Amino acid sequence: MTIGIISFTDGRKRVADLLNDVCSGFQREIAKWLTRKGHKVIEGRKIVWNYATARSEAERMTRADCDVVIFNFSVWSFPDLTVQAASLIDAPVLCIGNLNPSQPGWVAFFASAGALDEIGTPYGRALGDIKDPRVQAQVLDFLAKHEPDARAQGRAAAARLYGQRYGEFDGPSMGMYTGHIDQSQWMAQFGVHVYHRSQLTLVDMAKRISPKRVQAGLEWLEAAVSKIWWDGEMLTPGLDGTLAKQVRLYLAMKDLCREEGIDFCGITGQLDLTESEEHCIADVPEALLNDVVDWEDDPKPVTVCATECDSNGSLTMQILHLLTGMPVLFADLRHYHEDLDVYDLVNSGEHAPYLSKRSPDWRVNWKQVHLMPASKFYFRGGGASVQFYADPADPVTFARITRKNGEHQMHILAGSFVRLPKAKMVELGKLTNYEWPHAFSRFNVPYARFAQAFRCNHIHAAVGDWVGQLIAACEALGIEPIVMS
Repeated sequence: MTIGIISFTDGRKRVADLLNDVCSGFQREIAKWLTRKGHKVIEGRKIVWNYATARSEAERMTRADCDVVIFNFSVWSFPDLTVQAASLIDAPVLCIGNLNPSQPGWVAFFASAGALDEIGTPYGRALGDIKDPRVQAQVLDFLAKHEPDARAQGRAAAARLYGQRYGEFDGPSMGMYTGHIDQSQWMAQFGVHVYHRSQLTLVDMAKRISPKRVQAGLEWLEAAVSKIWWDGEMLTPGLDGTLAKQVRLYLAMKDLCREEGIDFCGITGQLDLTESEEHCIADVPEALLNDVVDWEDDPKPVTVCATECDSNGSLTMQILHLLTGMPVLFADLRHYHEDLDVYDLVNSGEHAPYLSKRSPDWRVNWKQVHLMPASKFYFRGGGASVQFYADPADPVTFARITRKNGEHQMHILAGSFVRLPKAKMVELGKLTNYEWPHAFSRFNVPYARFAQAFRCNHIHAAVGDWVGQLIAACEALGIEPIVMS
């Protein structure tokens, strides 16, 4: 990477002149270490002490097309110069506060960090001696998360989001504030139009789906999955059965999304569809929309769909999908097994069957699926839940968009999907809801910190390390990234 270094000093010239060698010495130490790591380093020619030097050094880093610019603090400096330099740089900024107790460099570090926060400029922090392995690890972690290709991919995903259409089929379910959105804010901030229609539209369209298409769907599901657990009550066969209702609802959603150019969507499901014996649960439609195949299209484009019309969840998933091109996990944070350090991420139907094996052959993935009778405890509307276990993967990137005081934030953390012995997965699955899909996961963040900081019942994930891309996408979209791991 090409890394620039700008060092800051006191805004009084007589003091700046006396401290010039001190600042230059700390700058050289950082530059030498970065060079040993194989990076191209652009050192500041002048120590910044006034607006003219702040401007000239910032413009020099921009001309050098730096991938990252380090702001170096070893003595007291004026925070406004930090802000002015940052405003002229289109690259990630990392603030380093050196160990120099003879001068108030840490005072400058914290004052400048606060100033950057005041104006909403994103930046990173590393505090301590650059010879300290812990400080080196912080710097390397920041550089890894702002690698040029990842940054370009994240910005490209943000740009692709602009002009898309979100299908909001009713609204957030059961009082979940974290799913609420402001449609005007989405258009202004992300360029996403929210197309709202009632679930009644889907119910009406479902009634008009041809029996031939429904029968084809039933036959395809029967052949594709491992087993359909007909029980004669919640899950019934035939064109008038509950699984057929789910097939009709899926085809209605698919048709409407195509007719209206819907790129991603959310459906309320609970409580309207699930509490009526006339309707059905949306588990099968949600799984099919999020997957890569159905009986009419092989391959089928993924249409991200969030249950309970969790629109912020759908937005998180769509950003991850734009980055990966693959299905994305939607799950409840259902339980943490402390003895195993494993989270059981569960949702009644949202998991795309692709996640069961992640095979390019969809038949392998769908053969892991059991269509099981929906939980009568939770749902009066009949139909099948889509049961399987997510295949192990490492790394996995977990994320979630929420709002705080109306401003969007995305919590981001790395982790993995883990595969436990089959008997153990069955045992743990029965502790929650066995008939639902499970993704047993580990997070690279201490449980206590996660419990204090994460603020949603839903979480989303894509296989691979996408932390850097998500940071770049968030910055392009005006979302504050909160990297937890």
